[in-house]
Order: sequence, then C-alpha cells, then structure tokens
Amino acid sequence: MAQPSRIEADRAVEPDEASERARELRRRIEELEALEESAFGRFTRWDWLACAALALILPAAALLWFGR
Repeated sequence: MAQPSRIEADRAVEPDEASERARELRRRIEELEALEESAFGRFTRWDWLACAALALILPAAALLWFGR
C-alpha cells in the first residue's frame, strides 16, 4: 500500500498563502479571458511559414543531414 506523501517543512505552503495564490491566479485567468482576441495580436502568413519551417522543414533537413 502506498504511503501518503509528506511535504518537507521548508516547502510547505500555509493555507492562507495557498488560498491567496489561488485567488490571484483566478483573477489573472479571468482578466485574460475577458480580453478580446485582437489584444494578443494577429497570426499572419509569416507566422504560419515560421511554424511550418520549424516543425517540418528543419527536422527533415536535420534528418537528411545527419542520416548521410
């Protein structure tokens, strides 16, 4: 049977501090959810090209280079 985990004394978080952090996290999440999509900027053609290059072309080129 597994033993319950123990929190080291120096890493323990007080309940008040944990609830304060949780409230702050919820506030920040709600603030981000309330923003319009345009607040984060546009995703342009150049962004798609960069993503494709980094995700597809560069790994394929590395495989070809090191696979010789």
